[in-house]
Amino acid sequence: MNIYPLNSTQEDMLRESNMETMENGFQVTVFFEVPAKRLSADDMAAACQKFLDTNHYAHVHLVRQEDGQFMISESKDMPNNVHLYKMTHKEWEALQSEFARPFKLLEEPGVRVNVIETEQQTIMCNSYCHIFFDGISMKLFVSGISNILNGIPIEDQDDIAAVWNREEIESYGSEAYQRAKQVVCEKFKGHKYTDICRQTDNPWGQTLYACYLLDYDRMKHIRLNAGAMSEEQQHTMMTTICVAAYAMALGQMAGTTDVVFMTTNHGRLDKRLRGNVMGCFLKSLSLRIDVNPEQSVAELISQTRTTLFGTMRTLIYPWLHQMRDLQVPPEEQVGTEMNVSGTGIYEYVDIHGIDYPCAHIEMPESEAHLFLVVQIREEGLTFNVEGSEALYTQEQLDTMARLSGEYTLQLIGDQSKKLKDIRMKE
Repeated sequence: MNIYPLNSTQEDMLRESNMETMENGFQVTVFFEVPAKRLSADDMAAACQKFLDTNHYAHVHLVRQEDGQFMISESKDMPNNVHLYKMTHKEWEALQSEFARPFKLLEEPGVRVNVIETEQQTIMCNSYCHIFFDGISMKLFVSGISNILNGIPIEDQDDIAAVWNREEIESYGSEAYQRAKQVVCEKFKGHKYTDICRQTDNPWGQTLYACYLLDYDRMKHIRLNAGAMSEEQQHTMMTTICVAAYAMALGQMAGTTDVVFMTTNHGRLDKRLRGNVMGCFLKSLSLRIDVNPEQSVAELISQTRTTLFGTMRTLIYPWLHQMRDLQVPPEEQVGTEMNVSGTGIYEYVDIHGIDYPCAHIEMPESEAHLFLVVQIREEGLTFNVEGSEALYTQEQLDTMARLSGEYTLQLIGDQSKKLKDIRMKE
């Protein structure tokens, strides 16, 4: 049985738990609907169970030591069994939100798999606790199910998750850690995250959503230097532009030019980015971007690129340590956030040569501050915004999604334009 400590990111996520019940709602729940005539619920459940039985990390859970310290365990002594239900499609639609219940960290593993049989469909519904799983590992799980159903062998992963956690913790206090700490603390000392929320003592409310599509027909000039950039370079450039566009939109709505917000970056970089490794290696990072309207588009993009690459050099210094060392109180340790997602984190499952898209089930109540995810899809870029209704209005989220999308389009254009010349109405 492999027991090892939580890394800093996991400790931060653990703080989101109800420490009395040890329930944690920091999770994602997705489902895939497949026509019953193409795959039976029994076959789907058997494939899911084979994956769970093969991979010991699929049994990952928390244990509490005698001294009260929480550790991660991958022991298969914690069972992980597929739950199979039979119901009508109307019942499934009515009961969906119940499948997104919080995780009981000491009583169940960090991935929960349900298969639902209706009269027309076989539905695979999975919940992932973010303390243990990130987007890449969610994709790995779904790909593993696809491989089993398509007759491709799968193997258990090794203990890389435990090794990396220990390596991260051992790096605290190193010379590289101290350099990163100095850079981060100098940059963010005295600054709060930029936000547009209402002042309230109770951030809990129904989750509000907004989505804005920037379709590719409007982005025919997407190649900033036609023929000179690879697809990978284009993707990197689009990430930079989307981050800059979000900074512009957030700064405009908040009435400031010095914008501070969060993003995430995967810790599995270069040779460590392995497709057979499950686990949570997301790093929360702070960005500070100047959106002075007298800048040119080229200057903003260059600044944003430098800021993003600068965070790569400070990954060794965790966000939770930044909050501690800057003496930021817990009530202020909530940041507005944006991320750019690729095309296939967990969007499709391949079953016998046909891709079936996923849908998200969100927990109905949330205390989420402004969170925007840009997804690169076949039809274009979607700007997905969510937040608690106790903190934001629907109009604010709609505006944030629209401005982020439209500024992205503008930033792809004339690089010599001043930002003040492309400012849009809220």
